[in-house]
Amino acid sequence: MTETMRQCDVLLVEDDLQLGEVMGTYLARNGLGVRTAHSGSSALRILETAQPKVAVLDFQLPDMNGVELSQKIIRALPGIQIIMMSGAIGSLEQEMLEKIGIRVFVNKPVPLRTLLRAIVQLMQEHP
Repeated sequence: MTETMRQCDVLLVEDDLQLGEVMGTYLARNGLGVRTAHSGSSALRILETAQPKVAVLDFQLPDMNGVELSQKIIRALPGIQIIMMSGAIGSLEQEMLEKIGIRVFVNKPVPLRTLLRAIVQLMQEHP
């Protein structure tokens, strides 16, 4: 495990409780510090006490969508890297996501190893 991975703090926002637990546990077992939220508002509360380097956001959340949440997170932590996940994102194009500040988009279900690699790559590219 690299030093970059041990120091990484990931905010994982997934409204599916079981999926969020599986993803968070996998990332933690691979050396990442993970805080999990199940809504946009709970994610924003976590930001009051934590400064994650990467946020992994589900697009469909109960109280706001992932784009709205990503904009609020970027305002609070301008250097954060955003990964957006969705099973059905449809109308959003990669160019628009990048303009907003979302660096990586992955389709759900996302293989856990793929998610881990994306997080680590962002951590290495943006220390």
